[in-house]
Amino acid sequence: MGSSQLLVLGVVLVCVSFSAARFLRTRAPNYLGVGVKPAAAAPERRPSRKSTQQAAMFRAQQIQPVDDSLSWRFPEDPVDSVKVTPVNFELRQPETDNRVAVRCGESRIQVEVSQDLHGLGKLIDPEDITLGGCSPTEIDDWAHVLVFEYELHDCGSQRVMTEDDLIYAFTLIYEPKVSDGSHITRSQSAVIGVECHYTR
Repeated sequence: MGSSQLLVLGVVLVCVSFSAARFLRTRAPNYLGVGVKPAAAAPERRPSRKSTQQAAMFRAQQIQPVDDSLSWRFPEDPVDSVKVTPVNFELRQPETDNRVAVRCGESRIQVEVSQDLHGLGKLIDPEDITLGGCSPTEIDDWAHVLVFEYELHDCGSQRVMTEDDLIYAFTLIYEPKVSDGSHITRSQSAVIGVECHYTR
């Protein structure tokens, strides 16, 4: 036999001996065909009377007695110590100036409209406002007032009769024109109802 064969044979024997040793560890040894009986289990040890009493006392100390009355309550709402407001606060209503005035005659209506219609300090163009399609009859440049004076049957008026009154209703329409082809309206449009009531 060559040295290489002896070397291979040695490696095989070593592997076999390791596998046999592992196999022997996993099961109980059997010598010469004689089976080995497993060792008898040790008898179950029962706790002594003293240890049972100690365990019961320990459990009793761990359990807290039940108390029906709760000592915890919801907290009270916080109370401000300041009873009076520190500043004399008064809610102010915005001041409203009359922007439209109406005078009803026997057969005519006179409507005066401030050119500062929205109260923003910007004067409206007289061409942008009509009374039912009728233009202003007068323009007061000093007071910045537009005057409409027409017959009760003119300017698209609507006549409504109730049990007690005869009513002439007009519509004051403000439609600002778009300026310079920019498609931007510089003010907000408005529609205001104007009425004259006459007792029947």
